[in-house]
Amino acid sequence: MKINELSYRKNNNINFKAREYAIVKTNQNNTQQIFKAYKLEYADRNFLDVMSAGIKLKKLTEGENYSNNVLRSWKRIINNAIMMATFDEPQCSFLLAKGKKPFSIMSYKNLPDCYLDNIASWPVSKNNYVKLAGASMFKLLFHNCEKNNTQKIGLDLLHNSRINLEKYYSRLGFEQNFDNKKFITDLFLSRTKMLETSKQMDSFVKVDEITNPVNVNLFKVLDTTFCSAGK
Repeated sequence: MKINELSYRKNNNINFKAREYAIVKTNQNNTQQIFKAYKLEYADRNFLDVMSAGIKLKKLTEGENYSNNVLRSWKRIINNAIMMATFDEPQCSFLLAKGKKPFSIMSYKNLPDCYLDNIASWPVSKNNYVKLAGASMFKLLFHNCEKNNTQKIGLDLLHNSRINLEKYYSRLGFEQNFDNKKFITDLFLSRTKMLETSKQMDSFVKVDEITNPVNVNLFKVLDTTFCSAGK
């Protein structure tokens, strides 16, 4: 991932395809936030590479004592999601941003039985996490799966995570998958349970698709500097 913004500026023929997709609104303890979701395409890989280079997790989490294994696993998920953004349908990839700061990325296979490949968030500055980042991305996933008549969502657990993922996913309704003949994943979420969870989330996270979405140059609308110079 050596591409930088300078190389982009020298190439006037790059066709940027990121599309404004939805506005995500959260409300927690009377604190409201507004995010924008962008649907990613292959042509956005240059921006995503630059973004990845700016996400220096060791500096962004300084003082939180995450192990090197956790930081490597965390960054690998981010980079895997970026790689998946280069594939066509049924692969879907989305980026969430607060103002000009991207803070979460997701990639999944948009099929009747959806597979969630990667979902990750990161601080927008040193030790500054966006609240409800994961919930916002899952609400976006549920919104799309409901619309596309997805029957179940499956995922595999990440090792060396900074949080207890099995506990986190269980709160979203995911269950352990004991019948690998039907769906070979660690956890799954049925459509019925997904709809229940999504409805419960309406009280604090809402997704409004943009009626007339436009394609944007992410370099012009987002900022990939997460650590101050010298920090």
